[in-house]
Amino acid sequence: MLREIIVKTLIGKGKYDSYDTKIIKLNENVSKTLGCWIINHQCNLEESKKRVVVNGTYDIQLWYATDNDQKTCVYNETVSFFGSVNMSWRKLTTLNDDKFLKVHIIKYPTAIGMKLLEDNEVEIKIESSYIVDVFAEAIVTVETKEDDLDDSELDEEIIMNVNPNYLETKK
Repeated sequence: MLREIIVKTLIGKGKYDSYDTKIIKLNENVSKTLGCWIINHQCNLEESKKRVVVNGTYDIQLWYATDNDQKTCVYNETVSFFGSVNMSWRKLTTLNDDKFLKVHIIKYPTAIGMKLLEDNEVEIKIESSYIVDVFAEAIVTVETKEDDLDDSELDEEIIMNVNPNYLETKK
């Protein structure tokens, strides 16, 4: 026998890989780059029709040396990002247009390369990776099997097999 049930199910799945290059112009005479950290990452999902977009911000902190390695400084900047997710959709009948979006951050934004350019510019390569799931209430058809035993027979079987003295301690 076939029955239709309403469930919250996965209707779309996608992955977004970001490889970004950021060039930072510094006002000081840079002699050496010492390190770069990406912190304070925040991201949101937006959906319209069959398109899902990841957007958000993170802070870049660049540590560098000046004056022939005599001093060190830290440069801070908040960067916005935006990207469209490649989605794969299941063909299901949904009850309404309400969708529930969930993002799994596989790789937080990370500086994977840094190079000192001319004119006190620093090139930073940043990568990140996200998986996006889209859920909705859908109608699913399932096959059911009628029970062989009547409910009263199951109750009798449970009563016969339960040991009422199971929790009593022996003296």
